[in-house]
Amino acid sequence: MSIEQDHDAATAASLTAELARFGGDCWYDPQRRKVVYRTAEAAMRAYMILQAEQMDRHKWLESEKAAHDLQDGSLADWVARHSLAFGAYWRRTHVYVPADPPHAPEK
Repeated sequence: MSIEQDHDAATAASLTAELARFGGDCWYDPQRRKVVYRTAEAAMRAYMILQAEQMDRHKWLESEKAAHDLQDGSLADWVARHSLAFGAYWRRTHVYVPADPPHAPEK
């Protein structure tokens, strides 16, 4: 399978752009149907960057609607209205797989 076959067009486009941008830290796993990050730090960095970009886009759109800069008030609005959906999208389409899974403690 491929990203285009596994996801709707908008999600596939978003994931393809993400792979182009963060490709050194991740790859697409067709068996999992998710973007897999090499390290927890790389996954968190990408998550935070993409979330901040969504928040900035929301601020811009809401400021355009209001015809003035809403400053940080629209960021709180994004968190209240969209952060749960963003997190659900991330968990549905991304995973971090440790290179060396932790071993069971010895008895």
